Amino acid sequence: MDAVSPLSARVHLFDALRGFSVLMILFANVFAFAYPLELAEKAGLSDAMSLLSQLQHQLYLLFIRGKFISLLTLLFGASLYLLWRQSCESGARLQARMLALLLIGFCHAIFIWSGDILLMYAVVALGLLWQQAIQWTPAQQLRRAKTYLVAGLVIPALIWQGSSEPIVDPEETELLIALYTGPYMGQLWQQVQYVGLIALDLLLVSYWWYGGIMLLAIWGMQSDWQAVLKKHFYKLVLIALGCALVPLFWTGLSVQRQIPLPFQIVSDLCFALIYIRLFMLIAPALPKVVELLRHCGRCSLSLYLWQSLLMVVLFRWVCPECFGRLDRLTLTGIAAGFLALQLLWVWLFYKKGQLWWFEQLYRRLSVVLENKMARAETQRRS
Repeated sequence: MDAVSPLSARVHLFDALRGFSVLMILFANVFAFAYPLELAEKAGLSDAMSLLSQLQHQLYLLFIRGKFISLLTLLFGASLYLLWRQSCESGARLQARMLALLLIGFCHAIFIWSGDILLMYAVVALGLLWQQAIQWTPAQQLRRAKTYLVAGLVIPALIWQGSSEPIVDPEETELLIALYTGPYMGQLWQQVQYVGLIALDLLLVSYWWYGGIMLLAIWGMQSDWQAVLKKHFYKLVLIALGCALVPLFWTGLSVQRQIPLPFQIVSDLCFALIYIRLFMLIAPALPKVVELLRHCGRCSLSLYLWQSLLMVVLFRWVCPECFGRLDRLTLTGIAAGFLALQLLWVWLFYKKGQLWWFEQLYRRLSVVLENKMARAETQRRS
């Protein structure tokens, strides 16, 4: 048997990690599917909750909320570098792919669910390509990654310093529930407005924070990132737990008070790096599980989009009486059941080398856009 090249082994590991992340992110997103997105952070929270529900929420904050988005962002940055290498360092081909992702993300955010992350990833990646960030030296990439991450913390820190605890108005909640379970045109207009807020967030916070994470991943792809994670593992654990647990003194373990945002997002990034290290340690002992997760990673775009499509249909159209009404334990159970169904579906129907529905759409759009860009460049030069 031919030996697996280091690059192929790395791609296989990233595929498995991506599959794991896309499946686990449902445990965070399910609250935004089952409640108005504007209220998802407070979904079903009350100090009158049972002790079990409060414990579940604290564990969710510690190990899940924001962690898998950060992990997906690291993997997206690594994939950006690998795609650049595979396209013979052609910026045009990579730009076409990101434009295709931008179109898919925009349609997803406007017409299905405005909590979409694809649109944000595509905009940040196009910005980094415009800056030619992949061609910077590794030292420049690491230095600017640190600068971008610090810049991404500035606004959250100011918001934390100047804000008071948000008050959820029951009347406003009922209006939003009626809006999201009412006529589709009303939902559509609400989602257009929310995407406008996402654009503002991109400008002030997310471009810098996600851009810094992607630059960190691109730098890691050109260095011995496994050795780096091993060397700094315990430091990451201390920072992650410190940023997650120390702020609990502010909240007094109250589920209705929010942990300061800067602490949250630093903890999220550290936990994402910790999960990569732990996955690397556990993977050799579970080859069949890793192979199944790798298949999930190969069709991760379809899994992610089908998650949102089916959940939106379930909560807004099939069972609108449940929208904004279910408790967090019930929603966590629904997420676990849907995750199991996705794993079963991939195990039964995925074939090696197969492109699933949305991957096919993504590839075809990429080719069309690349050809159009090539023709435009030819006309410009002639």
